[in-house]
Amino acid sequence: PTPRRDELGDLSRDINKMADDVQGMLEAKRQLMLAISHELRSPLTRSKVSLAMLEDERTRENILEDMEEMERLITDILESEALNTRHAVLRSEPVNIGELIESVIEVDFAHSKERLSSEVEDGIPIVTLDTTRIRLLLRNLIDNALRYNPEDGQPVLVSACVDEGKLDIRVQDHGPGIPEEHLAQVTEPFYRADPARSRATGGFGLGLYLCRRIVEAHGGTLNMPSASGQGATAIVLLPLEAVVEQL
Repeated sequence: PTPRRDELGDLSRDINKMADDVQGMLEAKRQLMLAISHELRSPLTRSKVSLAMLEDERTRENILEDMEEMERLITDILESEALNTRHAVLRSEPVNIGELIESVIEVDFAHSKERLSSEVEDGIPIVTLDTTRIRLLLRNLIDNALRYNPEDGQPVLVSACVDEGKLDIRVQDHGPGIPEEHLAQVTEPFYRADPARSRATGGFGLGLYLCRRIVEAHGGTLNMPSASGQGATAIVLLPLEAVVEQL
């Protein structure tokens, strides 16, 4: 409120107007990103159909890999923005977290199963969660861990247990770890600790941000403790009796 009619009042009104302008620019940027993401899906689908007719198998596989990477990026953008909207609603259903972890490993990482291991505590109760988004959370966390885990190192460990009344899900790699100065920002959108890294070693900086939004939407927390040279662990803590409500 700016009831004053002096110079401080004028300054307050100028600051309010500037804040409104910045908010408007951010909203316009968000809407543009959503529109582009939606529009990209149709040509991608058509291109994949046409790609099936390409005779050179190696070229076809390389192009398909790029297109699938674009599809994942579009999905991450749309899901991130969907969870940012005030009226977003999660689709809740009873989930057996142990079975879900095994399903993600078997279905989404069929070609990397030898690089993964899992440990699920007996007796974890059924929790009410959005299965689709928790699957996306697990997939992104595991994919991120595999990027940095040495090919000949110990397998990435995916574990779940109950700890102090919360469902504790962890994905641990044995890679180089995250430098301390980057820990606070690794879950920010489009943040990359190494701006020069390639797609194969870091993606676009959206995966961990989307993971954080999914966890927060369920009333939980995501932490990424790490020490340089000692790998990183994604720790997801979710309420055991997660009641999914309108955000």
